[in-house]
Amino acid sequence: MKSKFEEFLDAGCRMQDDDSPLPVPGSRFPDTEVPDDEKIWKGISAELGKARRLRISLLSAAAVLLLLISSAVTITLIIKQRKADDSEYSLLNLSKQIGREEVFFRLTVNQKIDEVKKSGVKADDYNEMMDQLHQIDLQYETYVTDLHELGNQPKILKGIIRCYEMKIRVIEKTLNEIAKTKQNENEKHIL
Repeated sequence: MKSKFEEFLDAGCRMQDDDSPLPVPGSRFPDTEVPDDEKIWKGISAELGKARRLRISLLSAAAVLLLLISSAVTITLIIKQRKADDSEYSLLNLSKQIGREEVFFRLTVNQKIDEVKKSGVKADDYNEMMDQLHQIDLQYETYVTDLHELGNQPKILKGIIRCYEMKIRVIEKTLNEIAKTKQNENEKHIL
């Protein structure tokens, strides 16, 4: 005799050709619905489509952001380059004669500074010279600013040349002091 459970199972299942029980949809549990596979797959592909659209939107936003940042960097670099070009104002732009004088003075100043550095004295020993050169550079920048604003005026040009002459004098004075110090040291060693 069959138990009620076995009867229930037999009523809900039927046998296939190979004698394996296969549930018949809807007959086992009358209150359950049969899932609609097509509807489920449409839902899954809709979710995948949303994820794909979201990913494309995020990638597009990232590309736009990258484009904006690179444009800002490029514009900033162009502006800085133009400012650097403007700051390297040369008297050669005004006159070849004055420009040649400026080049001569710049070379002379640089050579004399190299002489001081190669003299073997400590940097502390020529700090005063560097401070004076800095003050002259500030005056030079004022003249260059005036030249930009007021144009080619002889007083301004003379002031610029005078700055170079003052630099050379200051450096030569320092070189003379270094030479005297070395001479005194040599005399002390001889005695």
